[in-house]
Amino acid sequence: INYYPIFYTARELLQCFSADQGVSQAVDNLLDVSLKIVAWRASLRHDLAGRIYHRILEEAKYLGAYYTSIPSAALLLYLALRQDESPYDWSDIGSLEGLRIADLACGTGTLLMAAADMVVDNYIRACVGKAIAPEIEKVHQMIVGKVIYGYDVLPSAVHLTASTLTLRVPDTPINVTHLYRMPLGGGERALGSLNFLETDSPAATLFGQPEQVTGKGFRGGSAAELPALDLCVMNPPFTRSVGGNLLFGNLPEADRKPMQKRLQQIVAEQGLSASITAGLGSVFVGLADRSLKANGRLALVLPRAVLSGVAWKRTRELIESCYTLEYIIVSHEPNHWNFSENTDLSAVLLIAQRRNEAAQGDRVICVNLWRQPANAIEALSLARMVFGTAPPDIASEAGSLQLSVGGKKFGEAVAVEWPALKGGLWSFPCSFAQSEIVRASCHLRAGRLYLPGQGVVGRLPLTPLGNLADLGPDRRDIHDGFELVQGRTSYPAFWNHDSTAVHHLEQTPNQYLSPLSRAKENRPLREATDLWPKAGRVLVAERLRLNTHRLVALRLTRKVLGNVWWPVVLKRGLQDIENAEKALVLWLNSTLGLLLILAYREETEGAWVQFKKPVLGEVPVLDVSTLDRKSLADLASTYDSLAEQSLGSFPEMEWDSTRSAIDEAIARTLGLQDFSILRELLGREPTICLRLERLLGG
Repeated sequence: INYYPIFYTARELLQCFSADQGVSQAVDNLLDVSLKIVAWRASLRHDLAGRIYHRILEEAKYLGAYYTSIPSAALLLYLALRQDESPYDWSDIGSLEGLRIADLACGTGTLLMAAADMVVDNYIRACVGKAIAPEIEKVHQMIVGKVIYGYDVLPSAVHLTASTLTLRVPDTPINVTHLYRMPLGGGERALGSLNFLETDSPAATLFGQPEQVTGKGFRGGSAAELPALDLCVMNPPFTRSVGGNLLFGNLPEADRKPMQKRLQQIVAEQGLSASITAGLGSVFVGLADRSLKANGRLALVLPRAVLSGVAWKRTRELIESCYTLEYIIVSHEPNHWNFSENTDLSAVLLIAQRRNEAAQGDRVICVNLWRQPANAIEALSLARMVFGTAPPDIASEAGSLQLSVGGKKFGEAVAVEWPALKGGLWSFPCSFAQSEIVRASCHLRAGRLYLPGQGVVGRLPLTPLGNLADLGPDRRDIHDGFELVQGRTSYPAFWNHDSTAVHHLEQTPNQYLSPLSRAKENRPLREATDLWPKAGRVLVAERLRLNTHRLVALRLTRKVLGNVWWPVVLKRGLQDIENAEKALVLWLNSTLGLLLILAYREETEGAWVQFKKPVLGEVPVLDVSTLDRKSLADLASTYDSLAEQSLGSFPEMEWDSTRSAIDEAIARTLGLQDFSILRELLGREPTICLRLERLLGG
C-alpha cells in the first residue's frame, strides 16, 4: 500500500508549525492517542478516517457522493452476506478465495469494510461450528488481496479505502489490492467506473499494485478489472440530469455536456435498463446487474425515489425481471431520513438476489425504522432480529415484527409477496412507520376499509383518478407558454402554496398570466391555445411540505393554471360536474383520501414530497361517477358549509374539527363506520409531524 500521500502530507503540515512547547505537547498527545487506537484492534475495523473525510470533502456535493454511515453499512451487509444459500464453505479459506465483492463507487470504503467484517464473522462462526481453529490474519490477508474490489474517481478516497482495509492487519504486508482510482473527464471524456459499460479493462490508477512503491509515490498505472461478482454493494452518486444538481457537476461546463451526451449514447447503445433522468445511481445499478454471477446479490443505498419515482421505473423493471427483491429498509426518524452522513435526502436500503425464476412464496421483508441504530452493535442486533424472525404478511396476517434492542424500539417489519409488489410501486409497504397504517392503506387501495382491532369493516367505490379526470400541464410547460404579469388578464392562475395563506377548501386566483410571444432562451415555445384548455377549477398539489401544509386539493372559483399544482378537469359525462368537483376535493382532503395519496408520494427529503403526473393518475379516489344524486348533493353541501373554514396543518389533523367534519360526512354518505382512529394514527406519522415522541407516547 502506498502510504506516501498520507505521511508526506502529515510531515509537511508538521513542518509548518512553530517549534514551541505547546505544539510539542499537542503532537505528543496525538501520538499517545494514535498508539492507543492501534492497540485497540477493534477500532481499526471501521472506516474511522472516513468520518472526518466526509465532513471536509467539498467535492462530494458536486459528485453527488454521499457516504454511508457505519451502522447503516453494518445493517445492510449483515443481511446481504448471510451464510444461507452460499456456494462457499465459510470455514474454508481456500473456498472463500473464489468469493468476489465489489463497490463500484467505494468512497472511503465504509461498505467494503462492513463486507470484510461480515466475511470474517461468517468465517469464524463456521469454524467454531466445525471445531476448527480460525486463522484470522490469513483470512484478513485473503479478503484484502483477493475478495474485495473497489473503484472511485477520487484518489484521496481510494487511498483511505486501501489504508483502512490494510489496517485491519497492520503487521501483515499486503502486496496487492484490487482498489482502483477511475479516471473522470479529461480528453477521453472518461466516466469513472461507468467505463466498464464499454470495456472490461478501462485504464485506471491502481493502489496497491504489485510494482514496488517508491519514496515519491506509486509507479505508473494499470488496467482496472471487474470480475464476476457474488455481491455488488454500493451507495452510488445521487446526481441527476435535471434541476441544479447536474450530472458530473464537479467538472467544467465544457467537459460536462460532452460527457452527459456520451453517457446517454452508451446507455442507449448498450440497451441498459436505466434512466439518466433518475441520475447516475440508476446507471450504476445497470452496470452492477451486468457484473453479477448467477444467484449473486445487489446491496444498494439509493434515493428513496427508487421505490415510486417515475424516472426510476426502468430500474424497478430491471430488478423485477431477473431478481427476487429480499429487503426494503427505510427510515422514518425525523431528520434522519437518509443512511449517509452528509445529506438530508431520503434514502432506502435494498437487497435483491439474481434468480432465473422466482421461488414459490418469495417474500419481501419491509423494515420501517422509527429510529436508526446509533452504532454497529445496535445495527447488527436489528439485522439478526430481521433475519431470524419471519414478519407477518401485510395483506393476510395481523401485527408486525417489533424491532427492539435493549428495551428501545427501533421500528417494525412486515412482509409482502414479491409477485404482489411487482409491476407497481415498491413504496406501499414502507409508506408509513406504523404497520397498522400500512395495512389500512393496503386494504384501502383495494376498496376495503380496515380499522385496527376490527379488521375489514366496509367497502368503498374507488377508481384511479385518471379514470375520472384529465391532469393539466406541468410547470415547465406553463413557464414555456406564459409569463406572470401585473393586472387582470383572461388567464387567471393560482401560484405557489403558502401554508399560512392556503387553509380553505375554496380559493380565488392569486396571479394572472400572459401568453409568451417568443420562446425563452434554450426553451421551446408552448402555445397558449394548447395549454389553456387544460386549466381547471380543481387543483391537486404537485408537491407538499407535510409538516406545514394543510390541503392536498383545492377548488377555485374560476379555471386556473398553477405552478405547484396539477389542474384536474373532470371528464365529460358526469351527471353534475360542479357537485362532483366539490365531492372530489372533499374526499382528497379527508383522512382516507390523504391515506391513499400519501402512499403514492415520491419522497425527496422526509416531509418534502412530490406527486408526479403518471403516478397521480393511478391514485384511487372516490368514484363520484357511481354516486347517486343525493349522495353527491350531500357531499357538495358539506363542502359548501366548510369551504371557508380553516383546516389545521396535517400534524394537527388529530384535533382538527374541520377535517373531522369532512371525515364524518364521508362516513355518513358512504355508510361507513367511524374511522377517526385512522386520522389519529396518520397525524402521528413522523414524516408528517416530525416528532418521534408522538409515536412512542412521549
